[in-house]
Amino acid sequence: MSARKKDPKSKIIWTTSSRMGSSASRSTSMRETGREGPRVKLPCAEPISVQQVIVMMFVHICRKIIYGLDISYRICFYMLGTLLISVVSDYKTSAASKSYFADPHNILNQWFVKLGWLWTASLLGGFIYLTCTTFSCGRPGVLRSGVIRIAIATFVWFSLTSFFEMVEYKTGLCDMTKFKRKESCLANGNNWKGFDISGHCFILIFNNLVIIEEGKAYLGWEKIKDFLRNEEHGRVHSDLEKKDTPLSKMKNEDLLHLRRVYPENTAWVRVIFCLMAVIISLWDFMLLCTVLYFHMMIEKVVAAGLAVLCWFALYKFFYRQELSPGLPGSGGPFKYVTWEDPHLMTKEQRSRALHRHRAAEANQKWSSKDEVPKFMGMPLYALKDYKEEKLKEDLTEEEVFRANGMGGKRGSLSSMAGSLDRMPHGRRGSISDLAGVPGRMRNRSRSASRSRMGGSRDGGSKNKLNHAHPVHL
Repeated sequence: MSARKKDPKSKIIWTTSSRMGSSASRSTSMRETGREGPRVKLPCAEPISVQQVIVMMFVHICRKIIYGLDISYRICFYMLGTLLISVVSDYKTSAASKSYFADPHNILNQWFVKLGWLWTASLLGGFIYLTCTTFSCGRPGVLRSGVIRIAIATFVWFSLTSFFEMVEYKTGLCDMTKFKRKESCLANGNNWKGFDISGHCFILIFNNLVIIEEGKAYLGWEKIKDFLRNEEHGRVHSDLEKKDTPLSKMKNEDLLHLRRVYPENTAWVRVIFCLMAVIISLWDFMLLCTVLYFHMMIEKVVAAGLAVLCWFALYKFFYRQELSPGLPGSGGPFKYVTWEDPHLMTKEQRSRALHRHRAAEANQKWSSKDEVPKFMGMPLYALKDYKEEKLKEDLTEEEVFRANGMGGKRGSLSSMAGSLDRMPHGRRGSISDLAGVPGRMRNRSRSASRSRMGGSRDGGSKNKLNHAHPVHL
């Protein structure tokens, strides 16, 4: 049984039926539509506030400071800049030597450069702890790998600076020849002159390169929020036709851990990432001061070369081996880092990337007829259609058909239709008749047009005569 009721404010009649009838109608609609149920749409992102927009703008600026310049160009600037600026500093005047930054006892040199690795290791330690505990989903091996990388970098810094001091001691002499040791020479107010490789130049460049490499764990960090939202929605709605995400193969326990820890650590990760951008800017400035006012050219160039060599040996070779701690952002149950090194791609990967790039360029190319006007970089397709319509209006009908590729079809179809209408009924389909028909049809159409024109000028009598005694050619 079913009952009907009508809403007085609308024209829709609402019906209530039994449960069996509703299920039958639902199954019938499923069979008709060919779907098991309604398609569920992906959830929209949460609305953001003005404060969040300002924070993300500041984070974007810090990201440009760290990654705005490719690391290969940055290394080029470090090496060439150290060489060229050192040549200029050899001709500095006495007034330049009295600058505040030329004094080795200035605040930045005493509290930041001499403690440069302490500041760098502190920031990187906090950054590695927060990021590893988030994307590792409770796996201690990921955090252990990050700590090992910091320990290796600390060992490199300590061993290289100790090596610089040993070289200076072995190659040095005191102003007073009676002092054979560096300590006694300096204690008596003399100068010890040797090949003093710039430890400051080494540690400043090495710090920046290590910060850039470890900071790659932030690339793609903001996308984890979208991955979590889409994956959670897809697991709740099993009928959703969803695409695979980096979180698709994760267990529910790992997904719950990531959903709980990620919002808690993201704010601190952003703060430390911005501080890393600030300290990179400070190290670049202090490197410029060091190159301008301290050490000889060869001492600074050798220090810069050793810093680049240590960075390359660690992050471009050793950390890519199986027995190494691994690169930053790796080792977790999912991959989110969006950065790839184009210099270390295989030949097949380079060819594929080049093929995709060429295909994208080919799809984006426009011919001279398909040029689309743009306003502020956005194409105006309406104006393109308007220009095409104006172009077609200026052409004749035959030119339009020819431009559309229909000119030949139009003539052939019209001649074929006329030939079939005027062919004797018993001989329709004869090839010989079809071969001779088009010429006769053309003459017939001209005579008919002349008769019609004559009838329109002379009146209805000629029309009757033509109908009574038709002329056969």
